[in-house]
Amino acid sequence: MCRGVMQTFHGVQAMRGVAALAVVCGHAVIARSDGGIRSAAEAAHTIFASGVDIFFVISGFIIASTAASQTDALNFAFRRAIRIYPMYWLVLGAAFISSYWIALAPEDRPALDLGYIFAWGYPNWYIPPAWSIAFELHFYAVVALILAISPRHLFAMLFAALGLAVVAIVFHLPLGIYSHPLILEFGAGVFIAYLVRVKGALPRLPYIASISAALFAAGWYWIFVHGSSDPQVARVPTYGLGAALLIYAVVSAELHGASFPRILQWLGSISYSLYISHFLLIRWIANFPELWQISPAAIIVGSILLSIGVAAVLHLLVEAPTLDWGRKLTARKAGVVPLTFPGVGDLQKP
Repeated sequence: MCRGVMQTFHGVQAMRGVAALAVVCGHAVIARSDGGIRSAAEAAHTIFASGVDIFFVISGFIIASTAASQTDALNFAFRRAIRIYPMYWLVLGAAFISSYWIALAPEDRPALDLGYIFAWGYPNWYIPPAWSIAFELHFYAVVALILAISPRHLFAMLFAALGLAVVAIVFHLPLGIYSHPLILEFGAGVFIAYLVRVKGALPRLPYIASISAALFAAGWYWIFVHGSSDPQVARVPTYGLGAALLIYAVVSAELHGASFPRILQWLGSISYSLYISHFLLIRWIANFPELWQISPAAIIVGSILLSIGVAAVLHLLVEAPTLDWGRKLTARKAGVVPLTFPGVGDLQKP
């Protein structure tokens, strides 16, 4: 059952497009970087990896916003599963078959167990970028549990859960992903969603974009130049906080009437297909060294564009129809007529 209709945030959709494109660019530049360009490629990959931190903040914001208008935990869980698994299983099948010809990761190929099938494990050998899906799923599980127990206290219980995560991180409690520092980035998105729900509009903060950019630069310097002993910890106060300020600025600007480029919104609509499929495609391209001898720069650009094209097709033929079916099914079970709003389904991602 829904208690309201979530507002569409086109700016957040655009940022999803930016985040997905950043991750794709990072994997493209480092796919076959040899000799003198290796250091430059790793430098670029380090900053492009911050796209995942942006995704985590966006996910916290969108999931908290949508869950705040729901009381049905099973409905929520079903829609999350429909969002994640059809595309994931399609790419996982392709990756499993491909692993007989190409190496997807340095380690020996593991058995395709339930951890990989349901993307619950971390890391993910078959689809390396899917490590972030495991974090998403753990976050969804907490939200679903809260909806089952006390949906009216969603934000209070989410903040309590994040407090427990802080304790687990500080005292190194063995709680798996729930004691990983990156889980706090979802909390930043939840906090922004809470502010929007309480205030209705976010005040514009001076220099917030500049501060965000400075934090991303600081994260790159700390991780790549200085060399952090634990890059995942270094990400949170730099990339994570920078991403939180970025999403705050975007939401605030949109609530004050700002608009965002349609091309970025379109990239946001295909961002999950792009994120989950691009790595396998790039690994295949990297498996043909003769191509890279022609022009590495051209192959990098070509692999990025090809990844976008393949993602657009997958979104059109697989992702969008599956999401539409899921929306209609859940609406029919609830006995209501499904409402459609541009981008709302697409915003409910990882």
